[in-house]
This record gives sequence, structure tokens and C-alpha cells, in this order.
Amino acid sequence: MFRSITILVVALSLGFVHSGCSAYKLGGPKPTFSTIEISPVRNSTTRPGMHLPLEQKLRESFQGDPRLKVGAGDAKLETEVVEYSHKGLTTSSTDAYTYTSYNILIKVRCTLTTQNGQKVLFKNREFSASATLQPSGATATQQATGDGASEERSIAPGIFADIAAQIREAATTSW
Repeated sequence: MFRSITILVVALSLGFVHSGCSAYKLGGPKPTFSTIEISPVRNSTTRPGMHLPLEQKLRESFQGDPRLKVGAGDAKLETEVVEYSHKGLTTSSTDAYTYTSYNILIKVRCTLTTQNGQKVLFKNREFSASATLQPSGATATQQATGDGASEERSIAPGIFADIAAQIREAATTSW
């Protein structure tokens, strides 16, 4: 009797697990489009060149999704870098102008359309990412003037990769 109940419980459990996992697809649900055109990224900030690394990271992110192809087709993504901020942070209670680290924030605005712009999946949706930079080996003068440009350039690809991943996730989520 106990053995029959055990077999029944195991069989039912396997049946539930199998039915629950049968709808799972590698990579997630299928997006409403199979090809996405990534328009050239616009930059409306005062910081030159912000659009190029973002456009590269967007292409890499969408090309890494096996459910999609990048090129002219079903959907069109328009992106604009709308904000870049570089704020000095200090830990000194006596000198508010000697920065020990910086917070870098980048915001972008995107519009995703399908059917030649007739159907809007999202419009002017904002995405952002930030990172804190602690300049290594910088002098007090360099920290005070914000002269850590090379270190700042080194973390920008990570910020843009984060934003590109957010955009890809939003674009490919089932509608």
C-alpha cells in the first residue's frame, strides 16, 4: 500500500514538472518582431562622442540575442543620449572641493516601433545607468579639477553595456 502511494506521488510530481517546463523556451518568450533596425544614436548632451559607444553596445546586445537579427525589418529602435552628469563626491569635511570620487550618470531616451512606425511599443522611454569612479593615483589638483578623463573613459563601456541590456530586455519582453 505504502509503495503504491509512493509511486503515485512520484508519477504525479513528474507529470507536474514536465507540464510546467514544457512551455519553456531557451532565451525567453519570442518577441513580436524578428528583425530590428537600430537607427544611429543621437547625442543631445554637451559631451561629444557619447553616441558611438552606446550604438556599438546596442548592436552587440541585440546581436547576442538568438531570437533576433539586426538590420532593416520588423522593428525600429531610435535612441538619444539625453543626459550626462559627472558629480564630484568628497569625504573631506574641511575641503568640499577636493573630490575623492565621482558619480557618472548617463540617461538615454528610446522609441521602439513596428509596422513602419504605425505601432509604438514604447515611446520616449528613459533608461539610465551610473557608476562611481575613484581616480587612482590622482593628485589633489587633478581631483579638484575633475581631470580623470582616461579613467572615466574606461568605465563608460560598462555603463553603456548596462543601458543596452536594459533596452534589449524592454524591447524583447512579450507585449
